[in-house]
Amino acid sequence: MEKGKLIYKLREFHILEVYQVDFYNSQIKSLEEPHIRKAFERFVIREKEHVNYFSQKLKELGSSPLKVFPPAFAAAGFVTGKALDLLSLKERYKLGISFENKAVEMYLSFIEMSAKNPELAELNDRLWYFLIDEEEHQFWFKEQLSKIETSKV
Repeated sequence: MEKGKLIYKLREFHILEVYQVDFYNSQIKSLEEPHIRKAFERFVIREKEHVNYFSQKLKELGSSPLKVFPPAFAAAGFVTGKALDLLSLKERYKLGISFENKAVEMYLSFIEMSAKNPELAELNDRLWYFLIDEEEHQFWFKEQLSKIETSKV
């Protein structure tokens, strides 16, 4: 993969992960149930690991994350979180599933791209690990949604 394209992809994923961190952090403040709040706190820890990894990879390539986007995404995450205060837990889970579905889709695409280049083997392995993290988040949201839906039947 050409260096410029790799930097572009790493920045894209850095932005994705920064948004997820900010979104989940904004939700923590409004969640009263400890189990749900702790799950979101754990999501933040994982997503921060992803952010740090992409930041480091960009530095190794002589680049850096885009400075313009993190504040904008922090604001977007906060605004989205505040808007979610008006939504039911069921709707929040559906939105979480939607976010995680997009992340999984993006990771699968990047994995496919990076798999073609033996020099990116370490990156490819890490992308697989991060994909699994996103799938775990996706599963958690689906499981919680299922519990709500079956309890109302």
